[in-house]
Amino acid sequence: MPSNRAATGESGFTIVEAMIAIVILVFGLMAVTNLMVVAGSSNTAANHGTAATSQATEVMERLKAIPFTTLTTGGNLSADVGTANCQEPTNQCVVAGNFNVYRGIPGVGVIRTRWQITSAGADVLFIAVRSPLVGSRSRAEFTTFRSCSATTLGCP
Repeated sequence: MPSNRAATGESGFTIVEAMIAIVILVFGLMAVTNLMVVAGSSNTAANHGTAATSQATEVMERLKAIPFTTLTTGGNLSADVGTANCQEPTNQCVVAGNFNVYRGIPGVGVIRTRWQITSAGADVLFIAVRSPLVGSRSRAEFTTFRSCSATTLGCP
């Protein structure tokens, strides 16, 4: 005949222990979810910064490749200067008195690159290029000096 005696040992989980374990698990999952959101946001910001840096680098390299005597002073790093809405930083856009280029990057947005060229002496130009991503906090900025010393190139 089976006995109906209550068990005297502690075996298994009580409902309180199970609830505490579930609460701890929920807090852990919330922390991991928050970490994933922050990582995704940081990854997006890094992609935007890379695109802005690439655009600014391309414009700076074109400005360095153009003959010194072809460059004109002017521009503004904070406002558009020039009449053409150049979509690509071609040499025609860079030297035609336009100091801004717009380019849409799929998955990133529109990058507006502006540059300013100022005279730093008779044969020295200071070039600054800024490429902020529209609607983002990502931005790239480069500066350089450009000099002309060969009189055969028409330098002063």
